[in-house]
Amino acid sequence: VNKYKVMMSKMSAEHAGEPDKNGMFGIFTKTMKVLTPKEVCTHSYFLIGAYDSEIEAKNTLKYMKTKFVRFIVMTTLSAVNLSKLVFGNVPLQDFTPNSDIDWSKSIPEIDKQLYAKYGLTDDEIAFIEEKIKPME
Repeated sequence: VNKYKVMMSKMSAEHAGEPDKNGMFGIFTKTMKVLTPKEVCTHSYFLIGAYDSEIEAKNTLKYMKTKFVRFIVMTTLSAVNLSKLVFGNVPLQDFTPNSDIDWSKSIPEIDKQLYAKYGLTDDEIAFIEEKIKPME
């Protein structure tokens, strides 16, 4: 309760797993935010992490909004409800200022750093960019 937390809805943004009219997926709803110490949420939400510093929580929130993370989750999503299982393949990151990712950048720039970090090919990047809606 005394930490900064990142919360998100347990519901997927997709209706029955269908893409929008442009063939793109959102995966997560926009109900994602940082909770300050002493703030809590109901069981309708996931707590993604709890942190001593606000910057780590904000960096986690940015990571969750990347196309990189949402594509990985999409590959394991089988229902409109999210569960801990869909995050099993999402790589953990260092969300401190010592990270190899510059979290001060925009979400599209963070995606580029993640694509490079994990050695994605141009074709793989193009596929993700084509399938996943931007989220700011």
